[in-house]
Amino acid sequence: MRIKRLDLLAGAALTASAIFYILGLVFPILSSKTSILGFVLEEESMRLVGSIDYFWEEGDVFLALVILIFTIVFPIIKYLDLSVRLAAPQLLPRKLVSILKDLDKWSMLDVFLVALLILNFKLDTSLITMNLEVGTSFIALSVILRMISSHLIGKIAFR
Repeated sequence: MRIKRLDLLAGAALTASAIFYILGLVFPILSSKTSILGFVLEEESMRLVGSIDYFWEEGDVFLALVILIFTIVFPIIKYLDLSVRLAAPQLLPRKLVSILKDLDKWSMLDVFLVALLILNFKLDTSLITMNLEVGTSFIALSVILRMISSHLIGKIAFR
């Protein structure tokens, strides 16, 4: 069996996406600094997984579950789906492939949820300074590369 260039490119994009996704979960997505007249009162950094804990503990169970589902559960399902479709496409039934392709429509929700988190923290107080951290870039890169790999894997299926 000969591996073609498109297969390698799709595999590389998918692997890079998974690595960036893991880094996005590990590294902070934003940091906040509360200060008055230049004196820093509190500094905090937030990781994506930590935001689930934060909202759960604050009683925002719905928001915690939405973040959990769309930033942890769906991406993991998509990575498994794309990996199987790339390595052994005949293993997945057509109906399941159709359902999993519908999940692609929700890929950008990851980035949208990060934006919501930032907005939520910004609205807490006018004394807070928010900064995006490297985790946000990793999540954005993982979504973009996952969409590229999904597109490439779709092309492979039609050849």
